[in-house]
Parts: sequence; C-alpha cells; structure tokens
Amino acid sequence: MNKKSLELLVKICGIFLILACIFKFAGGESLDYKYVVGGMPQMTGTLEELTANIVIRQDFIVESETLETIDLAVSTYGRENEGLIKLEIADSEGNVITSCSEDVKNLSDAEAFKWTFIPAIENAKGKVYQLRLTTTSEVGAAPTVLYSSISTENFYVNDEVRTGGICFNYVGKNYFLFGAYYWYFVLAGLLLILLYALWSVFCQKHGKNTMGLRLTTVWHRYEFLIKQMVSRDFKTKYKRSVLGYLWSFLNPLLTMMVQYIVFSQMFRSSINNFPVYLLSGIILFGFFTEAVGQGLTAIVSNASLITKVYVPKYIYPITKVASCSINLIISIIPLLMVTMLTGTQITKAIFVLPFVLVCLLLFSIGMSLLLSTTMVFFRDTQYLWGIISLAWMYATPLFYPENIIPDKFRFIQTLNPIYHYIHFVRTVLMEGVSPEPISYLICGFTAVLMCVIGAAVFKKFQDRFVLFV
Repeated sequence: MNKKSLELLVKICGIFLILACIFKFAGGESLDYKYVVGGMPQMTGTLEELTANIVIRQDFIVESETLETIDLAVSTYGRENEGLIKLEIADSEGNVITSCSEDVKNLSDAEAFKWTFIPAIENAKGKVYQLRLTTTSEVGAAPTVLYSSISTENFYVNDEVRTGGICFNYVGKNYFLFGAYYWYFVLAGLLLILLYALWSVFCQKHGKNTMGLRLTTVWHRYEFLIKQMVSRDFKTKYKRSVLGYLWSFLNPLLTMMVQYIVFSQMFRSSINNFPVYLLSGIILFGFFTEAVGQGLTAIVSNASLITKVYVPKYIYPITKVASCSINLIISIIPLLMVTMLTGTQITKAIFVLPFVLVCLLLFSIGMSLLLSTTMVFFRDTQYLWGIISLAWMYATPLFYPENIIPDKFRFIQTLNPIYHYIHFVRTVLMEGVSPEPISYLICGFTAVLMCVIGAAVFKKFQDRFVLFV
C-alpha cells in the first residue's frame, strides 16, 4: 500500500469515527431503549369510596423489560379529602416488590395520577404483577378509582370479584442490543473498512479492481464532467425564470399552502402539527418523483453522446438524480422554518437527518438505473411511471393520518420504502427524537437493495443501449 492509499484509508477511518460519534450524540437514548406504554381501558364509572377497610387488587402482565411508572385514573368526588393513598406492586405469589404513598390532597378529580418507582422494577417482561390500592381515609373524605366495565379482565374489591378493569396503564422500557453494544458495532465497521482496503490492495496487485477502486477511478477521471452535468441540469431547470433558484424554496411552501387549505379541515384535528407533517411528505416524495422522472429519460435523452463519446453510461442517470438533490437540500430550509414557526423545538436529533436523505438519494438512484434501462427498450415506461407515481403518492400518507389505513391494507404501508423515509423525518422533526434502530435498518436496507437491483439490471443491458437509442 503506497503512501497516497494509506492517507486515503486514514481519512476514511477518521470520517467514519467522527460520523459514529455524531450519530451517537444525535441518536441519544432512542438508540438504547424505547418506552412501552400499556393501554388504559376506557372509563365507564367510579367505584365506591376507597376507605381504610377496602383493598382493591388487579393482576396485569408487563410487556416491557422494566416497570417504571403507573398512571392511575382517580376520582376525588370534587371535594378535598384527607389521608394517604398507598399503591403496591406485588409478584404473582403476593410478595410486595415496591410501594408508594401519596397524600390524597394531591389527587385531581377524574385525572390520571403518576406513580414513579425508584428504582424501577427490572426483568419485568412477560411477568404477572398485582396492583394493590389502600388508603387511610375515612368515609366522606376518601378518594376512589375509575374503572371500565367493558374490559374483559377482573379485579377484586377486598375478596369480591368484579367484572372489568381498573383504569390504569404502566410505562416501562425495552432495551435495544444496538445501543448496548454500539461501540462494538463501530469497531466492527472499522475492521470491515480495513479488511476491504487490504482486499483492494491484494486485487490491485493481481491486476484486478474492486468496486471501490473502479468508482474511485471513474470519479477522478470524470470529476469535471460529472460536476458540469449536474450544474447544467440544475441551471436548465430555472432557465429564463424570473425567480430562478428561489423556486426551490418557494415551490414546496406554495404546494403545502394549497394542500393545507384543501386537507386541513379533513385531517387537521387528527394530526398533530399538520403543517410539518404535510410539508415533510411533500418535499421527500416530490424529490423522489422528480429525480426518478428525470433519471428514467437520462439514457434516451443523451443518445447522441452515448453513440459518439465513451463515458460510463451510469453517470447519466446518476447526475440527473444528483442535480435534483440540490433542490432537496434547499427545500429542507423551509421545512425547518415551518417547524420552528409552529413552535416545535429543533433538537440534536436533527443531525441524523442526513442519513435518511442519503438513503432516499440511493433509493432514487436505484430506481433511475432500473427505469432508465427499461426506457431504452420500452418507451412507454415514462407514461407508466406517471401512473405508478400517482398511485404511489396516494399509497403514502402525505396528507392523511398514518392510522387511517385499514389493518388489512396496512402491509402496503409497511412495504412502502418512501413511507419509512418520510416517517423517519417526521419522527425527528415532530417528536424531536431519533427513530428506533429498526428504522435505520429498514431505511438503509431498502436503499441499498434498490441500488443493487438497479445497478445489476443496468450493467446487464448497458452494452445493448447503442442498438436501441
């Protein structure tokens, strides 16, 4: 390995470590665990006063690895009561694990009161626990709890069985192996980089090239041409336009305003922060359809160059997508502005946004390589893509709630890569946290898979392009 190659390897490893640190900082706790909230049954009534001689019990199963809080819906009868209310958590054999006491004066009528266990109960997943409630209050000064008669469970008042369930839920955590072993994954990534570098050196000495070496060679040889083609495509889009590049900023905003007026009355009440929800979907899906629409005609529209000058053919669709990515980057600015104007705080999780944007870019490149190949042999591809992209848009929750899709059709949403990219962005901007590790895996896997499929199809048929363009 010569000095130049060694310097390049050190730079790649350094960049990888810097990105790993930024990713860990931006991902935060979302990479380590997620909160699990048990469902609270719908309240249908209140029990009798919970006086000193009454014990309320109910069994429940915990679906999280820890049990940290209990939210219990209580009633004070709209009066000021006296005494203490005590909550106990016991195991399946009746042994008390933890307990909390509170002055009943701190309870609010028909509201959930949060009980926090310090320390949290560990290794709770799948286990049956018993919730017990008692007070020291007297008749006329005692609170009670809300219950649901439509629940299929049973609870006990002293030893009397009652049909239904107490209105409470629990909050716990499920830990991710990814977060627990994060730095081991980073070290494994560095090791893979080093092994690939050694393999590339070995192949080079034996007169062969790896994919990395070929791409590096193409970039150095055609760097100027690639930059010129990207610049040309971007400038041509706004040629003779009065506002010019400003349209990259205004277009998503104006589109959002139109759709906001149309759909706000239908879905606004069921979607929190509807402007950010709508604009994030418009920007990402708009880039996808524009990039693929430009990329699928890249080979046919450059037929004169392909038949006269040798340039790696995949450069044409890739530069088309790259030029559209400039619009995407500019469009992120109004999205961040709308996020702040709606009162949503921009958090450190914003640093993970480049990951999903790169995934969307790779997915679009893969689709462009695939469709530009079919376009050469089947010119109706561009018209079919117009229909497919329209159907794809309505199958993606851009302006309607994600939960509006019936369960029997939910698989369409699950199999839709663009939905996962948009949901990723919405999680970062609207919730201010990093998505779960599984979201990174889905976004990365679908992007790489589409890229591999598109590249494989393109490579197989590219030698026949000159016969059909």
